[in-house]
Amino acid sequence: MRKPKFDYLLLLLIIVALFFGTWRLTDYFYNRELINQQEEFLTTNGKLLTSQLDLSDLGSETNLTEIHQYAAELDERVTLLDPTGAILYDSVYPHLTGSRDNRPEVRTVLDSNTVGTSVRHSDTLNEELLYTAQPIQQGTQLVGVLRIAKDTDSFAPKTMSFRRTMFVILFLFYFILYSSIAYLIHQRNRPLETVLPVLKRMVAEPEKSNYVVQNSSNWQELYVTINQLSEQLNETYAAFNATEEQFKTLFHELMIGVFIINEEGKFSMINPMMEEILQVGAAAQHSYWEVIEDHKMIQLIQQIMLEKKQVHQEIVLKLPVKRDLDVRLRYLENTSTGDQVMGTVYDLTHVRHLEKIQRDFVGNVSHELKTPVTSLIGFTETLLDGAKDDPELTTEFLTIMQKDAYRLQRLIQDIIELSKDSDHVPEELQTIELSEFLHQQVEMYQHLLDKKQIEVNIHGPENSYFLTRLVFFQPIIKNLLENAIQYSPNQGTISIVYQLNKELTLSVTDMGIGISKEDQERIFERFYRVDRARTRNSGGTGLGLAIVREYSQILGGDVTVESRPRLGSTFTVTLPVQ
Repeated sequence: MRKPKFDYLLLLLIIVALFFGTWRLTDYFYNRELINQQEEFLTTNGKLLTSQLDLSDLGSETNLTEIHQYAAELDERVTLLDPTGAILYDSVYPHLTGSRDNRPEVRTVLDSNTVGTSVRHSDTLNEELLYTAQPIQQGTQLVGVLRIAKDTDSFAPKTMSFRRTMFVILFLFYFILYSSIAYLIHQRNRPLETVLPVLKRMVAEPEKSNYVVQNSSNWQELYVTINQLSEQLNETYAAFNATEEQFKTLFHELMIGVFIINEEGKFSMINPMMEEILQVGAAAQHSYWEVIEDHKMIQLIQQIMLEKKQVHQEIVLKLPVKRDLDVRLRYLENTSTGDQVMGTVYDLTHVRHLEKIQRDFVGNVSHELKTPVTSLIGFTETLLDGAKDDPELTTEFLTIMQKDAYRLQRLIQDIIELSKDSDHVPEELQTIELSEFLHQQVEMYQHLLDKKQIEVNIHGPENSYFLTRLVFFQPIIKNLLENAIQYSPNQGTISIVYQLNKELTLSVTDMGIGISKEDQERIFERFYRVDRARTRNSGGTGLGLAIVREYSQILGGDVTVESRPRLGSTFTVTLPVQ
């Protein structure tokens, strides 16, 4: 955009050019008019002088005297020539001879018999002269030429005053013209000069409020509009920044993978979840085929780029790690920024794992329920078929049926325990003294301990009070104790150690069969048993440790196991202090 100062400079140059052009043109026409007047004056004087000459003898003494007196009175140079242009007499140089037929003014007379004029430099006098030459005729016959010359410097002083006056007038005229036009330009540029810096600041610093502080009745509405525009731009920019920040936060916190690939095949956007799924970092601005290792995913992206439509498919990502993914790809056409591919990826790995656990759980529950129910039905039918008549056989069958019924009862109770969660159980906090509480729990299994001659030792500080939700804490102790009794050998020892500081740490150690590294990874799964036959014979349901882990997590803690085969196991529960 052209700067305002350039307008003033251009205007000044135009005005100066017009001023000098007008001055030169005026001076030229004035000089031309002045010379014309002098030519007419000299021509008139020449005619007057010619009328006083004796035409019968131009070179007579009388004529020469008359010419000399005329030249002296008017301070003019008079030259008398014969019909061929030869000099007869010159008032300045009386003895001058030679021909002047090559002079323009003389040539005009000789050729056309009319008055000839010329302004030129005189080689004889070495100055500029105004020449007029006119024919001297006797009848129709040319008898001579009278040439009168006047120094142009003689009438130049008379024009100096006029020229100065014209110069001043033209100067004032163009000065006023320049000032008027400059004022109009200033008035035109004033709002531009005022508003343009504000608009530039608005573009450069949209986060700041920029205002036009001017009082002008002519441009007040424009200034108010600019100020309102600045406020709206500031508010829009602030809203845009807030929205962009919210979008970035949402984009980075999404639990589904999101990415955008530009037409060059590079990730223009990719969120952390997608990078986690692909097991990469800083994938933005890298080509998708360099980042993605799985060929199935690459083929899907290439397919959407070729077909330019939406694709929704569930795939199994094999590299870098196996994952079940729900992939939705959409082709976005954009003429301004270029076509793009947007993808959303939902990691179904955990969902599929939960579905598998659910199927396994249902299958295990069905199997665990089917075994005692089948036993009950079989023994009942046998009794009804006539075995009831044998008292010993009836007693044996009823004992087995009672055992299976108790096992079925325990299984149902454990399933009910597993179905509990913190949202559906009242928040009932109770304070317990740990030593007393643990002794009470041990006493509940005294008959089993006596039967297997197992000794239980409890170690921990007295008067340790712990605030907890007893509905979850008691099953943790119960199942850990049952598990230790179940796998401890006869005449074995069980140790219960607790410590209460910033958190409660409680360990239950047995001297049982131990658990291998492979089994330790799955010991807390539902219905998983290290020794299935022994567990089933002892009446275990395979849900005890699963209950321990889930209830520990509900209370904000966790459970770990340390064990080696044939060396026993130690289960440690860590719970936060309420």
